[in-house]
Amino acid sequence: MRSVTALACAVCAVLCLAPGTSAAPGDLVWSYATGGDVFSSPAVSGGYVYVGSYDGNVYCLDAATGALVWSHTTGSAVMSSPAVSGGYVYVGSYDQRVYCLDAATGALVWSHQTGNVVHSSPAVSGGNVYVGSSDCRVYCLDASTGVPVWSYQTGLGVDSSPAVSGGLVYVGGDDGKVYCLDASTGAFVWSYQTGSRVESSPAASGGYVYVGSQDNRVYCLDASTGALVWSYGTSHRVDSSPAVSGGYVYVGSLDGKVYCLDASTGALLWSYDTEADVRSSPAMSGGYVYVGSLDGTVNCLDASTGRLVWSYMADEVTCSPAVSGGYVYVGSFRMYCLQAGAGDPGEWPMFRRDLQNSGLLPFEFQLDSGWKNVGYGYTWLPPVSLANVTVTDGSEIKTWEGAAADGWIQDPAFYYTAEGYRELGSPAPPADSDEMEPGVAYWLLAYRPGLTVRIP
Repeated sequence: MRSVTALACAVCAVLCLAPGTSAAPGDLVWSYATGGDVFSSPAVSGGYVYVGSYDGNVYCLDAATGALVWSHTTGSAVMSSPAVSGGYVYVGSYDQRVYCLDAATGALVWSHQTGNVVHSSPAVSGGNVYVGSSDCRVYCLDASTGVPVWSYQTGLGVDSSPAVSGGLVYVGGDDGKVYCLDASTGAFVWSYQTGSRVESSPAASGGYVYVGSQDNRVYCLDASTGALVWSYGTSHRVDSSPAVSGGYVYVGSLDGKVYCLDASTGALLWSYDTEADVRSSPAMSGGYVYVGSLDGTVNCLDASTGRLVWSYMADEVTCSPAVSGGYVYVGSFRMYCLQAGAGDPGEWPMFRRDLQNSGLLPFEFQLDSGWKNVGYGYTWLPPVSLANVTVTDGSEIKTWEGAAADGWIQDPAFYYTAEGYRELGSPAPPADSDEMEPGVAYWLLAYRPGLTVRIP
């Protein structure tokens, strides 16, 4: 379900923020409708956004306004994510070709024919372009001419995108292996066998390689030898590509969670449950983690705690966000540009968002850490006074006021009506704001997991 903001913007061509309006974190700045879904992750460079679409086009949009600068038509869907380097855009297509386009005009510079679809996203390093193909090969092409430098045959197709670091190329294969190849020659250096396909793209950092697998695990391998350092098990496959920052690894899983792991040990530091598949790969910027999920939300999480800062409802989000210049760029059924970061906590910027319906509020429900959206929809019942609501952690029962005073939950809570957000206990109308009213929706914030709220 789209938010009211997204629905309103679906009828406008590009710009969704009124001129002169100051965007709050998580606000939609602009959106652009391509002719198909956007599975490609955008690349931002020089004030422009480059992205592929299932309609077979590569688009260049103005990063500030979303205005179309140019588009280039390939022979099939473009699910590969563009790489921009030296004034050129490199991208793969399902027409089995790798393209090099002029970044300013979109004019074709060269293309190279592979033996199958190119889902992999190119990596550019040292004058070469590295990319995988479903023809079971990893290619190294001259970035200026597209002439092949070398290719390496894997056991099955390569949907994973290569990472180049220290003269080595790291890439995953549908045969379940993580490969390390010499960047200059394509010579085999090592491989590590996981338990299933590796569509996740490796991240090389600090002498280690981090990658997910469809065997439901995240791996940390020694970058030089391929030896296993640690692995962490999720409850579903990991197609998301890890992001590594500040000694932490951030990655999504199809179990609906975003994980933060210690980069050295693999120990779990926090997880955030989106309640939908997370194929999107996290993007890090300014102490925040930006990631999409299949329920259509783009989430901004506090990188230290996993707390939800804000979310924006778009459509199914499988691609990875790009963060640049204070904005988040992400694709779905459209291309979206959102304001990044977080505002003054006193402004509660997430409450300017349109709340999505999440069903009825039961008389007893669980609160995980972070914000929870619930609806008190028993319209035939009288309002419930917060003084009669209790919160328990399984061993101790507290009043609502006591739970707030002891740091279990955020008080006051907020609710949503047709008039917008209101703060419980606020002098703003309605006057009986210390009650949970029927027929409205609520945001509740828990600071610790495993809490149960009971309504009499």
